[in-house]
Amino acid sequence: MIFALLAGSFLACGEKEEANEEVAATCETTISGTSPASGEASFYILDDIGFDLSEEDSTASITLTDASGADVAGTSSIDGSTVTFSPDADLAPSTGYTASLTYCGSADPVAVDFTTSALGTALNGSVAGNVYALDITKGTFLQPAGVGALLQDAFTNKILVGVIDDSNGELLVEGAISESDSDAQDVCTETLVFPEAADFSSAPYFEIPEGDLTLSIAGFTATIYGLNISGMFAPDGSYFGGGELRGELDARDLVDIAADLGAGGAIETADDLCDLAAGFQAYCGPCADNEEYCLTVEVVDLEAQKTDGALQSITATDIEANADCAE
Repeated sequence: MIFALLAGSFLACGEKEEANEEVAATCETTISGTSPASGEASFYILDDIGFDLSEEDSTASITLTDASGADVAGTSSIDGSTVTFSPDADLAPSTGYTASLTYCGSADPVAVDFTTSALGTALNGSVAGNVYALDITKGTFLQPAGVGALLQDAFTNKILVGVIDDSNGELLVEGAISESDSDAQDVCTETLVFPEAADFSSAPYFEIPEGDLTLSIAGFTATIYGLNISGMFAPDGSYFGGGELRGELDARDLVDIAADLGAGGAIETADDLCDLAAGFQAYCGPCADNEEYCLTVEVVDLEAQKTDGALQSITATDIEANADCAE
């Protein structure tokens, strides 16, 4: 999770003292960021609350209360210098909350007020027939660490998600890619039809089943294998937010791309790329052919806007018959 910077800093201490004045006097730890930011009005209901400290503090903990002051059940945990609160249940949409951090033994917690977005409110109608354009470059790349940051701005296509049907608690979708830097469908690329309907019983939340989709990255082609997309539709169906994308990239497809993006002579083989990724604690695992060259790709904080068009079903035969595609 990427924490928004919180204006100002708060004093804390290394050891708990009996008097708050003594604690403040010896305090060296600061809060470098929070998620949500203080006063944020669009926090996603499925996200955890987090505070980043300048150093690890085993005494730190977070509590959460709603607008009425009632405690929200959840678990506070520490991972290095990050303190996280995970609610036991989804937060309510369009609702105010207060997250309070106690740290360094201080009796006076630091409070952050925020409001959740409307995502999670029931849909006003059907989203069947809608097409959404998902721009990967606008998200946050969590994996592959290091390599993901290198690739992020090189994706030139958007992923188009077309909803075929959303009845009976299921979501049937198809996928395609756009032309470069456009929402228009690339009709020279096959449409991806997901073989199974997604469970839509938790609408407006959805999670699309896995499929393989080939994209253009810096003028080269690479496939995201086992592509899985999840998110939550806005009440009016005009977009979906809280999007997460997961899948795998084959390092053998990325060698020329990585070199073209500035890795230079350091990247000459897929093994070189896997070694680079390993330096960022991202490791190549087995691909479909059992060769150890596949890297997990994970992108979060995605949002996809509804487009005006409709998806065409494109097959290999259609592409072969299209003279423009041959050119």
